[in-house]
Amino acid sequence: MPHSITSNRPLSDKIYMTPAPISVGIPTYARGDKVETVIERVLACQPPPAEVIVHVDQSNGELEKALAVRFPALRLLSSVKRVGPGGGRHRCLMAASEPIFASFDDDSVPIDPDYFARLVEHFSKNPSAACLAAVIFHRGDSTPELGNSVKEVPDYIGCGYAMRVEMYRTVPGHFDRTVPYGFEERDVTLQLNDAGWHVLLCEDLRVFHDTILSHHGRPEITSGTIENAVLLAWLRYPVSFWFYGMLQVGNLLFSLLKQGRFAGVTTGLLRSPVVVWNHRRLRKPVSARTLQANIQLRHDSLKN
Repeated sequence: MPHSITSNRPLSDKIYMTPAPISVGIPTYARGDKVETVIERVLACQPPPAEVIVHVDQSNGELEKALAVRFPALRLLSSVKRVGPGGGRHRCLMAASEPIFASFDDDSVPIDPDYFARLVEHFSKNPSAACLAAVIFHRGDSTPELGNSVKEVPDYIGCGYAMRVEMYRTVPGHFDRTVPYGFEERDVTLQLNDAGWHVLLCEDLRVFHDTILSHHGRPEITSGTIENAVLLAWLRYPVSFWFYGMLQVGNLLFSLLKQGRFAGVTTGLLRSPVVVWNHRRLRKPVSARTLQANIQLRHDSLKN
């Protein structure tokens, strides 16, 4: 990863002897070299987190063995079947022993050495926040300037956020979806909002995601994204908002076709009723007031 751990905000000369009360969770899928780099970078922060949990998806056991040798204190979870990044994060969140959970992907890292100290500080100052979203940038992007604003946002990005563990465990949370796009974070945000909690974007939390997102054009990603849009409306939207949900699906289809992402569209449309049927017992809609507030916040965010 080309970005070193740097900070525009001076750190004290103090070396932290006590780890931050944070469990880091990293879902991975057979990418040992990358996840090792993420673990190293996380542990290099000052203070470091109290524990690091790695979930290996569709595991054959080999990666866990290698990681256990290199990082003896690492907590390892695994699934034989494919559960997706949300499924992996959920398992890490349920296993976390610390009050704060910090999420990264197996190719994303914090770039500021006091990242975890800042998480603790933000949660202390914002008692109504269940989740803190980081500023995410990708390969080829310039490093965002270190800001100091904190604002409410309609969702977060899975490769860089933090969650109050206790609050997460009061809602249904993530469930297994091989393709998470357009669903994983939006679903959990609606759950948290309906329980009276907020998601805040903190501009002094910066995470580098070492990807160029080219995989988003694959047919299975296109198909899964369409299925997710339909599934989210079914699971969380009250009946009075189903028409709005159909409009969202229509806008998504228009956007995908405009991008030339034709492969996977038909499959996604045909599979959507099957996906809804398979998850029919999980429907737990949020209130109309919660959904309307989230929609308004999303519209406001797009204007800024």
